[in-house]
Amino acid sequence: FWDVLDRSEKGPLVKEKQFDQQLGRVAKQKVEKYEIKYDPKHVVPADDNLADRVYQAGLDLFLKIGVFCRDTGRVMKFTREEVEWALRYAPTTVTYGQGRDAATMSYRSVEDTKPPFCLMTPVGTPVAEERFVPMVQSYVQEPLAQTFSSAFSQTVHGRPIKSGTPQEVEAAIWNVIKLREAARAAGRPHIGIHNLISNAERTDAMLAAMQTEFGAQPNDGLCIAAIAELKIDYERLKKVVFLRHSGHNKYGLYGPLMGGYSGGPEATAIVHVAHHFLGLLVFEVQWHCGFPLHIHYGCNTTRELLWLISITAQALSRNTHLLITINTFAAAGPCTEMVAYEIIGNALTATVSGADIDLAAVARNRHPERASGMEARMGAEAGHLAARQRITREQANEMVKQILIQYEHKFGDPPLGKRFDECYDLDTIQPTQEYLDLYEQIKEKLTGFGLDYSLLL
Repeated sequence: FWDVLDRSEKGPLVKEKQFDQQLGRVAKQKVEKYEIKYDPKHVVPADDNLADRVYQAGLDLFLKIGVFCRDTGRVMKFTREEVEWALRYAPTTVTYGQGRDAATMSYRSVEDTKPPFCLMTPVGTPVAEERFVPMVQSYVQEPLAQTFSSAFSQTVHGRPIKSGTPQEVEAAIWNVIKLREAARAAGRPHIGIHNLISNAERTDAMLAAMQTEFGAQPNDGLCIAAIAELKIDYERLKKVVFLRHSGHNKYGLYGPLMGGYSGGPEATAIVHVAHHFLGLLVFEVQWHCGFPLHIHYGCNTTRELLWLISITAQALSRNTHLLITINTFAAAGPCTEMVAYEIIGNALTATVSGADIDLAAVARNRHPERASGMEARMGAEAGHLAARQRITREQANEMVKQILIQYEHKFGDPPLGKRFDECYDLDTIQPTQEYLDLYEQIKEKLTGFGLDYSLLL
């Protein structure tokens, strides 16, 4: 690690804009060299050779570009031998939780019949302080949830959270206390929390909160998010230093933007693969979570993004034993047909392509109170069905194309849906009959597409 840190201080000095421009140029060159072509008719490709070319292109780009450190303006470069060594010794499993609530994530192959590991989370959706625990509980109580994480409380003790202040430290501690409270309320007191803190952004506040007396378990964890594209800063590396000395789990979070410096779906796919090498070599993470996004729509449920998710998951699953996860970002809000189709299509795509599933950001992850455990349920059930039915990539492709027809014309103006308190009963923390009925209607339609929901009974 210290050798890696030295590179952030002694590597080539480059302006950030130059780094961005070089990334765009090199990504385009790799697309041409490896003949990578997005095909809208094959949203879930079944082309092993294409997946392998995407992997090699991503590795080549990482070796050529490196990683940019914003605090020093220097580029951290790595050799092919270093990448291969890190891949060889990368973790093959990671366990969260204690006792009967423990769950282990392990490598999945393309078209694996093992169900995906299901992480459930409102992905930091802003919520009123008094509804924080009920919203989070709606996720952790789901039977298929194997870990969970946090919403973002808009206030703590009635005060707004200001970054870099003592209030942020208090908010981080409150965050951990309330997450464990939600787990106890759901009857799963020792379930793992894959990302303990959403209420703080500074590292000192996060580390202050990761104490057992507040509810943090030894193998709960934190995410370390790369900066788009292929960038880091010292705030992130501070987390790495702490996590190297603790028993807490850590994962990398990568959100390349399709339509940004990377360009189209082909180049963004290459850049997304490259981020996994950043996570492995710089952050030393145990597993990897990707949420590539459409720069205009703020989601990853468009036709192009589903292709990108599928081909990158296949590329990594076929060529490494890395633990890879897709974090669904839907455009529509809760209690809408569109959000159901988006999440189910995304989960099917990820599962058959060799990934686990992190469910789910909805309403573009922008609108307060727009998230509930029901969306996570829909994605997890679809993922489990894909594995149980042994759905192939070819079969998934036909299903997902039919699902896309139901919603892809709505991206310009997706329905915002209902607030959490409008689609859940706050006394029972159960979805309303309206939401349950909507899901039943969706399942009936999807049964016609080939999903056999009777297997879940």
